[in-house]
Amino acid sequence: MKEKIDNLFQNIEEIPLFYIESGSRLWGIASPDSDFDVRGFHLQSKKQYFDFKKHRNFIEVMDGDFDFVSFDIDKMFALLAKSNPSVFEWIRANIVYFNQLPDWTSFQQNLIANIDFKALFHHYISFAKGHLNLMETGRKFTYKTVFYCIRGLLSAELASRQIIPELLIDNLFKQFDKDNEVLKIAKDSLERKKQQTEKKEVSVSKKKKILTATKDFLAQLESKEPNSSNNKQKLDSILTNYSYNLKTKYYGKIS
Repeated sequence: MKEKIDNLFQNIEEIPLFYIESGSRLWGIASPDSDFDVRGFHLQSKKQYFDFKKHRNFIEVMDGDFDFVSFDIDKMFALLAKSNPSVFEWIRANIVYFNQLPDWTSFQQNLIANIDFKALFHHYISFAKGHLNLMETGRKFTYKTVFYCIRGLLSAELASRQIIPELLIDNLFKQFDKDNEVLKIAKDSLERKKQQTEKKEVSVSKKKKILTATKDFLAQLESKEPNSSNNKQKLDSILTNYSYNLKTKYYGKIS
């Protein structure tokens, strides 16, 4: 995968910095036909950075099962400043294909320590609702959809208690002391998802039970919204200092 990323940047000016596997492979729930969802961020070239013209702030490539998205570092850091949960998952990923960032471990730990659980909670609630809507309307009632919905609900439950949800699904399950109805459905859906194609529909006999359990759990969760938990000023300072040091390394000292 690193070679593929290297080749992608051979004919463009941007500088690759950090790329990980996202989605089902990151969560440990890949099906036999799952795509490779590579995500990360890059730095504009020195020429682009000092140019008066505005340059694109993302790169997107779809090539067969290779799904690649890269954000410019300024876009990436702006998302991290808002405790964007998707990007927060990227910086915690255990499948790292490419990393040219200095002092990465220290920077990563500072970001994790300053995440806003309220932002996490709302993201995972929204994520769950989106998949629940697909099931309710009958547009997509696969085991993958069920599992993604419940993964969102379980992650939101943990965020409401100011606990960072684990990315690997087996570890996420272990964060709960005992099985509840949605947890049992999640485990069953995961096993079926692993054994079947992504588009395999849930049997009609199971749909009502799944919808009832997920909607009940969602209703309980919506009253558990946590307060903002981080120091926004401190997070901004962490990102500003790191951005300055990184750009100084690649562009030279900026006075």
